[in-house]
Amino acid sequence: MSDAIPKPLPHPDRDSEPYWKALSQGRFQLQRCGSCNALRWPPRALCNRCVGFEFEWVDVATTGRIVSWTRTHQVFAPAYRGEVPYTTVAVALDAQEDISMIGGWSTDRDPRAGETVRIRLVDAPEGFKLPCWEPA
Repeated sequence: MSDAIPKPLPHPDRDSEPYWKALSQGRFQLQRCGSCNALRWPPRALCNRCVGFEFEWVDVATTGRIVSWTRTHQVFAPAYRGEVPYTTVAVALDAQEDISMIGGWSTDRDPRAGETVRIRLVDAPEGFKLPCWEPA
């Protein structure tokens, strides 16, 4: 029996399942409102701008810029004990500037606020891919 603690995996729901499926296929998709054309993040049943219910999933740019970042030295989750310290970045997407996504940093050097980055999909168990960020 192993003492290893498994890392948490995504739990796709009705709204997020297409997002995770697209990532597993190597594509980056977000919902786009059928009424006002705004992108939605996180995925949800209605638009936060116009309260419209209609939407479609569309491929979007895989680039953005770093808004903020942090390095974690404390072991908050035992499953990540071997990865501390690790860096997390908040990225404003080029596809729609008011959408920020948080993800891992995929390179050894420190990120820089304002730096242009692109998504790097990282393999995870059970066929999932997780979005991380690297310099563009």
